[in-house]
Amino acid sequence: MFIFPGGIKRLTVTLLLAAVVSISSACAASTSTIGQAAKPIDPEQLKRVEFLNQIADEMYKQTMDGQVLEARNKLMQMSDQIPKIQFEGITSVEGLNALTETITQAKRVYNAASYSPEEAQMAVAKIRLATDALTHKNQPMWLQYYKVLQNDTAALTQVVKAGKQQESIAGFGKLSQHIAIIHPSLLISRDASSVEKLDSVILFLRKNINSEPMIGRQVETGLDHLGQVLDELFLKNKDAIAFVPITDPKHPIIWSAGIGLIIVSVLSFVGWRMYQSGRHIVPIKNPRVREKELGD
Repeated sequence: MFIFPGGIKRLTVTLLLAAVVSISSACAASTSTIGQAAKPIDPEQLKRVEFLNQIADEMYKQTMDGQVLEARNKLMQMSDQIPKIQFEGITSVEGLNALTETITQAKRVYNAASYSPEEAQMAVAKIRLATDALTHKNQPMWLQYYKVLQNDTAALTQVVKAGKQQESIAGFGKLSQHIAIIHPSLLISRDASSVEKLDSVILFLRKNINSEPMIGRQVETGLDHLGQVLDELFLKNKDAIAFVPITDPKHPIIWSAGIGLIIVSVLSFVGWRMYQSGRHIVPIKNPRVREKELGD
């Protein structure tokens, strides 16, 4: 009889096989989910979204040229087009709500008894960036605001450190206005939870800048956090981006193959160790068998 940890070997192999099955199932489920997410969008819906973006572009130019009546007509045309578009796969529910709310706010501006060119320009800028975000997933125009927001943050940080509250309030107002312009686009292009982080930081800054007296240290901490949140939204965080290829939905086969290679390597190593340990095992006979042999 051989004294060999067979139970341990069987248990080890069983656990490894269970791991193989579990990870393979997970990879299959991931691939299945990716396939669902990558479901092609109806080309007709894409055409309608592109048409919506075209109307917004014309409306923007007309507003900047002072053609208020023409711009208002374009706004009404956009409002009529929204119910005709199926936004599934194009943006989230939060993104769609942001778009419709932006158009509703613009209607109030263009239909007001006292027309404000400044408010109209801000309203149409929101719409223009929002429709562009719908049609340009990879490089939307709102990404150009990164430098603007960086400059706003740097200027605000400087006056906060100097303890100038009135200048800080003015600088924060400028920063908030620029964020408000791209806010609908953020909800269209980014996850709602990431945008909520930005909203929380802005609320924190507003509270501490407007307090009497201004809480400088809290504001500086908030501005540092704001920079991190903006980096995340604008995909400027290199550490986060570096992990994207590992779970790249465009290459699920590579991901699965990598997992499989790791599993095979582990199994091969365990098998080799078992073989090596087996070579050094000394066979020990049962005592009764040994006594019988001696008696013979």
